[in-house]
Amino acid sequence: MDKQEIIGLLKHDMMGEHQAIIQYLAHAYAMGEGEIPCEIEAISRDEMRHLEWLAEEIVELGGDPSMERLPVDFSPAPPAEQLHKDIGLEQIAIDLYREHIAIIDDLKIQRLLGRILQDELRHQDEFRGLAEEAAKGEGMTAVPEGEQDKPVPPEPTAPARLAAILNQGVRHEYTVILQYLFHYFVAEDMELSDELRETAINEMQHMGWLSEELSDKGGRPDMNHTDLVLTRDMVKALQANIAVEQSVTGAYTDHIPEIEDPDVRLLLSRIRDHEIYHDAVFKDLLEEVQQESGAAETPEQAKPAEKRPSTIPSVGSLKKQDR
Repeated sequence: MDKQEIIGLLKHDMMGEHQAIIQYLAHAYAMGEGEIPCEIEAISRDEMRHLEWLAEEIVELGGDPSMERLPVDFSPAPPAEQLHKDIGLEQIAIDLYREHIAIIDDLKIQRLLGRILQDELRHQDEFRGLAEEAAKGEGMTAVPEGEQDKPVPPEPTAPARLAAILNQGVRHEYTVILQYLFHYFVAEDMELSDELRETAINEMQHMGWLSEELSDKGGRPDMNHTDLVLTRDMVKALQANIAVEQSVTGAYTDHIPEIEDPDVRLLLSRIRDHEIYHDAVFKDLLEEVQQESGAAETPEQAKPAEKRPSTIPSVGSLKKQDR
């Protein structure tokens, strides 16, 4: 089997891991607080590691990682039913990894896929246990003692405008997670690569905070991304990252005054300040890359964003927040 065939198989595996990450997170957010959603999120973090391992192998083989995903089942259902969907998704992954291990004649890649396979087998067992707990009503947020016999209040419904604002944030965060991860996967400079990875992790936190807030208010997170700038040219990559950070900073700044809920307003302000910080970091990195490559900054690059706040939070102020 030649390299291109192996890359094609690994890209498909990446798409399956991406699918699992989003499906599991969607199920966890919809379940609210409790032991079961926490366990599901832990499994999704394992799948994120798999995604990274596969991307690294693809790059080593000379390919570009895939940031696409296989179709995700977003249909609503009771927790136990959703967990059975997850059991089925793990079985698909188990069968596929076994197939790829059998046909890929590269011992190093076979070892990697075998390592991932062991995780998927464990995940399937964990999902079976969680499904049993959910069927018994265990592992979810408990009803306070003395309130079990009270009528169950109707599920909350998020106000349309608030849901739209939060979902715009979810879509943005999802988009930049994928964009920054791709740039991280293909970047050759270690400092740049590390910074892109750390920024992507921070954006993952943002997506989680926004999705949980929206779910708590009765909304459904729109876990779909907008256009991605996927390039190995780090000047173009950083220029695109700066542009998207400045755009979303302006959007959050516009939306914050509309929010009546003080907790949501504080959340958006915190995320907005993180984005300002990311913008500044990317500008520093761009300057370094341009100096190393001898590229000149164009007038358009130097032009400040129209709605960018005039102050940049210090590292110390950000450390006081829950990054």
